[in-house]
Amino acid sequence: MNKVISIFILLVSSFMSFNALSAFTLNGTRFIYDEGRKNIAIEITNNSDKTYGGQIWIENLNDLNNVFFIPAPNLFKVSGGEKQLIRLLYVNDILPKDKESLFWLNVQEIPPVASTDESNVLAVALNTQVKLIYRPKALAAAREEAEKNLTYRGSVLKNPTPYYFAITKIAINGTPLKLDKKTEQQISLLAPFSEVTLPRALSGKVSIEAIDDYGAQRTFDIQ
Repeated sequence: MNKVISIFILLVSSFMSFNALSAFTLNGTRFIYDEGRKNIAIEITNNSDKTYGGQIWIENLNDLNNVFFIPAPNLFKVSGGEKQLIRLLYVNDILPKDKESLFWLNVQEIPPVASTDESNVLAVALNTQVKLIYRPKALAAAREEAEKNLTYRGSVLKNPTPYYFAITKIAINGTPLKLDKKTEQQISLLAPFSEVTLPRALSGKVSIEAIDDYGAQRTFDIQ
């Protein structure tokens, strides 16, 4: 069965060109929705020379029964080289006030129908997914360099703060700690008041690299 599938894919690829380059780019790799805002704006750029459709929706990681954000518009069409402005409205004020809440913002491309001249081109509808964080007003002032408050004991890395952190590297005395894929995923989405068990105990000078609110990579020493 696997051989049949492989041969089929090979035959298809020999007759079609495969275009998997994303047409859309967003004006950020993560978005922060501060409590009290009426809305926040997201800018989507169509980098292709053709008109694309688009769809945007929000995934809640913890509460599947409630809607918290509405994108306007949620369906749109944008010409080649043009931009589309999307506004996110917060519509359900029941999120926790003592910690951040995390969502996934999804932007789905809807490629144009291929013309007769493009009948051998396989169009792929790509989805861009970035983080959307809701931040209560009481937490805004203390967010700057909050990563410094991470602690460790033995092989356990703890986040005693109400913030989400995106850690990309842990180093001991300047040497990066080798991590398996599961641990990499856990620390890249380190939730408030959570902890992660690392493959070895931490000691000496421990530092982390993490991505801040603006998408910049920063280094912090932790205790």
